[in-house]
Amino acid sequence: MSKGLPPEEERLELPSGSIFSDRFELRLVTYRDLQALLKIHRVEEVNRYLPFETWQGMEDAEIWYERVKQRHQDREAVQWVICERSAGQVVGSCIMFGYEHDHARLEIGYGLGRDYWGRGIAREAVGRLVSYAFDNMQIRRLDARVDPRNDGSNALLKALGFSLEGCQRERQVLKGEVVDVNLWGLLRSQWIPVQK
Repeated sequence: MSKGLPPEEERLELPSGSIFSDRFELRLVTYRDLQALLKIHRVEEVNRYLPFETWQGMEDAEIWYERVKQRHQDREAVQWVICERSAGQVVGSCIMFGYEHDHARLEIGYGLGRDYWGRGIAREAVGRLVSYAFDNMQIRRLDARVDPRNDGSNALLKALGFSLEGCQRERQVLKGEVVDVNLWGLLRSQWIPVQK
């Protein structure tokens, strides 16, 4: 075991391939995706509730990618891009992290480019991610933490069947601002899969 890493059983089982829905492919992020992700994360509105600053250029994208690669190598997180199957266009990304083997628990996060909001993309893609976690990883519980002001993300989780389990007041500092965090949870026993 490497210094600072969780024990082997506390690290994620990495997926061997892509996850597909009717319209989208979730595939592991690669360096080639950075230009498309830069277009997405250059938009301040997209990054408002994300734990990193708006990207200014490729250097920011590369720093993010190196961190993602390290977390993947250490099996602490898995980062996917969400791609349109028809055109191959990257429209967003999603992540699994915070794996707890003994508790069969995992946390998810996601984001979409501004041009893709309001089209049902997140519901379809994140819904497939949830199904994958429950069906292929034997996860019992999924968690998501969302800023209470992020109406779109809170509505998505509710639509997917997550329960709002509480709000932690002044839970974190996000870009210099002390913010509350909504805690959402979904149990495998309560999951009703969305259509692929």
